Amino acid sequence: MNSSRKTIKVGVDARPLSYSTSGVSRVISRILYHFPDKNKYQFYLYSNRPPHSDFDDILQLRNTEWIQGSGILSRYGGSWFNASLPFLIRKNPPDLFWGSQQVLPPFLPSGMPAVLTYYDLVLYFFPDAMRFLARIQQRAVQRYSVNRADRILSISTQTMNDMIQKFHYPPEKAGVSLLGYEQTIRNSSSENIKKPHLKKNKPETFPEKNSFILSVSTMEPRKNYSTLLKAYEKYLELEKKPLKLVIAGRRGWESSVFFQNLDRMIGEGKVITFENANDSLIEELYQNAAFFVMPAVYEGFGLPLLEALCSGKYAIASNIGPFHEIGGNSISYVDALDTEAWTGSLTAVTELFRKKQLKLKGFRKNEWTWERTARIHQEAFDELS
Repeated sequence: MNSSRKTIKVGVDARPLSYSTSGVSRVISRILYHFPDKNKYQFYLYSNRPPHSDFDDILQLRNTEWIQGSGILSRYGGSWFNASLPFLIRKNPPDLFWGSQQVLPPFLPSGMPAVLTYYDLVLYFFPDAMRFLARIQQRAVQRYSVNRADRILSISTQTMNDMIQKFHYPPEKAGVSLLGYEQTIRNSSSENIKKPHLKKNKPETFPEKNSFILSVSTMEPRKNYSTLLKAYEKYLELEKKPLKLVIAGRRGWESSVFFQNLDRMIGEGKVITFENANDSLIEELYQNAAFFVMPAVYEGFGLPLLEALCSGKYAIASNIGPFHEIGGNSISYVDALDTEAWTGSLTAVTELFRKKQLKLKGFRKNEWTWERTARIHQEAFDELS
């Protein structure tokens, strides 16, 4: 590679930035925002759709440029990624491609280095938890993407080890880039201004401070809300003054039976949901919750758990590897599918909360920064450019 080049052009799969904030789009946007050397690297953000206003701060960075596809294939993200994006890349080739959501477009030029950010192996471990079309699209490019990648950065050690084992990927080319936390949510007019917390604009259903248990994520099978709801109903029978259960997350591809049960509990006033919560609302929920729960049966990392802990909240989480990487000895762990254990933990932690004995001990918030995540990505880019 020509190390004397002043600016290195990086192509980025930016499709997630065309929609409201999600876990993947938050990772991409925060890495770009906190990227250490903005003079050395220029990012070309490829997407089939216009950028979402949630990411105005990224488009205002001096080292980003939005490149939008057109034509009939641009209506569908997967088809555009596989059929149209390769031509856009070859028309004006970047020096390096960043597969920001663990896939690479086919037919990348043979000499172009590629870095993958790798999130999880849901496709292989829990395929039924994915939408059918997404599953087909991922299968079409996943193995190729891993084999083609010159460097893969996984978001947890567990995910890295699983990826290496699944694909026999060379360990020396693999690394870990843990995610970060950022309470400051910047708006589109300035890189240094915080969005105000909700005040008079809180939804009418917003619960009182310390009156509720919080969980945050899309409602889909892998998140294991069915077990949580069963445990919570038993908790309601045992607790004289139970806390409400609040779920912040959109309705995904759960079963009709699950949603019928959820709607019944909402109608009975047992559960409150916020299905289109933005970052400001979710941050406010973290700040006001009594404690946090995350019952997922599988995660590549667990960003909501990190956000809750960084907000100072105690948590009960499933007993899976990535959650231990985040929570260490600071929180409680429960076997994901053990309903009775979840009920017991909800009851015990509620009692500690009532007695003001619930403390988050030993968690080091300052270690969890997006600056660290961005720096590790730049180091990978530097190695290949």
